[in-house]
Amino acid sequence: MDIHLALSSLITLSFFLAILPPSYYAYDPRFVDCSRPYECGRIKDVSYPFWGVNRPEHCGRQGFKLECYDEEYPIIKFEKLEFLILNISESQNIMTIARWDLWNRSCPRTNLSTILNYSIFDYTSAVRNITLFYDCPSQVYTPIPVQNRFTCSLEGSDVNNYSYFVNETLAKIQFPFLEQCRGRIRVPILRNSIIDESAGVVPALHEALKQGFDVDYNFLDKTACDGCMKSGGNCGYSNETHPFVCFCRDGERSHFCTGNNLYSFSLSHFTGLG
Repeated sequence: MDIHLALSSLITLSFFLAILPPSYYAYDPRFVDCSRPYECGRIKDVSYPFWGVNRPEHCGRQGFKLECYDEEYPIIKFEKLEFLILNISESQNIMTIARWDLWNRSCPRTNLSTILNYSIFDYTSAVRNITLFYDCPSQVYTPIPVQNRFTCSLEGSDVNNYSYFVNETLAKIQFPFLEQCRGRIRVPILRNSIIDESAGVVPALHEALKQGFDVDYNFLDKTACDGCMKSGGNCGYSNETHPFVCFCRDGERSHFCTGNNLYSFSLSHFTGLG
């Protein structure tokens, strides 16, 4: 095509679009909503299945709502527990999370073991469990190693009470006196976390808890979402019967976008580029 004719066509197209009412070329508002990445503190550029703050509910899946009332990290809730999200790897579908009630402390505010929503989350192989026992009876002798002892203050208890943590190996050994402890919770940590007395038991335990642990997250419509994104759409949520939907520039589709918006169609029509 002659360059002058192509230029003339583009000018004509620009004038044509300029005089059209906005409704002719406005994008679907849900497409615009879900184009925005989730951002909170250090976590940025996160998309489907996560939603919250600037991403409405129809831009994500149930169970993936993220709060943002911490200055550094977003928070996700499982039952009564809240977890700080330290990292999200969307390419691997892995989150690194840490219990908020154990952030900067080894004494929990709630006597609850860590619970996930196992329908969509699970621990990775890089995780191991430790069990924390609080407000335990005084013992003249205990077979638990010194490096597994720490102190904490629970509400309504003495300032310096006896507390212990046991790893998966020690958990196989019976310690009858631990049954008398007032509190006990099970907490995942990274398998390569090292807790020893050389750095001080309490600081080392704090560091292991602050590093958090990795969980896999699973959403069954990942393949459909990949197809939707490649077709120029944004993944979203419709309802429990048909949860996945692809929001396109010109409306909703079940899996992927099939039509072009007015501008791209008109451009190809006038210039012969399509």
